[in-house]
Amino acid sequence: MKLVLDRRSCTCWQAPCDSHFGNYFLGDEVKPVDCLIQMEDDGKAEITFIILDRDGMDKTLVVDQSNRAEAMDSWTAAWEAQQKR
Repeated sequence: MKLVLDRRSCTCWQAPCDSHFGNYFLGDEVKPVDCLIQMEDDGKAEITFIILDRDGMDKTLVVDQSNRAEAMDSWTAAWEAQQKR
């Protein structure tokens, strides 16, 4: 699955955003929220997030079984860890 999120106009600050990310996008089904602008079923087991972030960067986060728990806790921590690999 591929999801595009647009945080550029979102008023949700970071802590609730991290919490919402796990609840809305990594549960049994994807729940639509304001920042979700595109969803595509690409047939892959992992979920690829394209995040248009407030800092002007487009961030790509791939979530699979190896980092799912980390992404449930904090998508930003999971993204930062992925950048170091």
